[in-house]
Amino acid sequence: MRPFAAGDIFLGCTYLNDPHDDHAGEGRILQFDCRMVPKGTLYTAGTTHLVINLSFAPDGTLWAFDPFARAVVRVGRDGRQLPAHDFGDRPWGSAVFGRDGSVYLCEYLKGQKPYQRGAMRLLEGTDVVGHGRIRRLAADLTVVTEYDNETAPSMTGFHGVTHAALHPGGRFITYITDLGMRVLRFDVLEARQLPDLVTYPGGKEYTRRWTTGVAYLDDGTLLLLRGSFIDLIDEAGQSLRTVPLDEYGYAMIRTCRDQRYVLVANIFTGVMSKVDLQEERIVGQIDTGFAKPSRSLAGAAEFPG
Repeated sequence: MRPFAAGDIFLGCTYLNDPHDDHAGEGRILQFDCRMVPKGTLYTAGTTHLVINLSFAPDGTLWAFDPFARAVVRVGRDGRQLPAHDFGDRPWGSAVFGRDGSVYLCEYLKGQKPYQRGAMRLLEGTDVVGHGRIRRLAADLTVVTEYDNETAPSMTGFHGVTHAALHPGGRFITYITDLGMRVLRFDVLEARQLPDLVTYPGGKEYTRRWTTGVAYLDDGTLLLLRGSFIDLIDEAGQSLRTVPLDEYGYAMIRTCRDQRYVLVANIFTGVMSKVDLQEERIVGQIDTGFAKPSRSLAGAAEFPG
C-alpha cells in the first residue's frame, strides 16, 4: 500500500478462499487514487474473515475490523499496518471518533446464535457471541466506560451494532442492527438511550427496504442506506428525499471530503459506487470482481487529507 493522498479510496475486500467458510480468507484493503485507479493493496495481519467498516480517525489513521477474528486493524498514513493493540477479546465491528479524541468501539455481534456457515466463537465464559455494546475509549485507547445500549432485533440472530455514526454535534451516536427496522440513538454524554430517530413497522412491504448503513452530513442530515436507495432523514426523523441506486445489496456508506458525494459498497455485486447526492446519480464505480456468492466487499472510505 502507498502513502495516503487526499481523495484516495480504500475498500475492504477479503480474498475469500475457504470452501468451508464463506466469510473466511486473506484480509485485504484495496487502495485506489482519486480517479479510481488501483494504487496498492494491504494484506491485513491478524484477520481471518471479512475486513469491514473502514473509517478514518481525525489523525488520518485508517481503521478496519474483523469481528469474527476479534481483530482491529489500524493503518498509518504511510500505508503500513500499525502494531496490534489489545482492545479486549470482543467482536468489535466499527468505530466512531469524538472531537475530544474519544474512540467509540461498536460491538458487531450479539446473542446466542452463531453463524452456521463459518467459524464464530462464543465469548470466553459465556454462551453468547457478543453483547452488541458500545465502548468508549480515551484518546490513549484506555477504556473509559461501556454502555448498556439497546439494539434492534437481528434477522440473522447474531448481529449487534453493525453500523454507526456520530452526530456532528458530538452528543449522540446513531446506529443500526443490519437488516433491522430501528434507527437507534445513544447519548454518550449522559450515558442514556434516546428515543429512536426512526422506527419502521416492518412486514412484507419493508422487505429489501430495511436499514443497511448510516452516515451523517455536517448539517445533521442522516444518510440512511436501505439496500437499494439512500434515504435522507432530518433531525426530526422525517424523510427529506431518497436517492435511488442501481442494484440491491448496498450495505456500507461513507461521506466524501466534498459532502456532495458518498461512497456506497454493494456486498452482493462487489461494486463500490460514488454517488452525487445533488444530482442523485452514480458518477463512478469500482468493480472488485467479488460478486455473490463471494460476498467480500464490506467497507469503503475516502481519505480526507
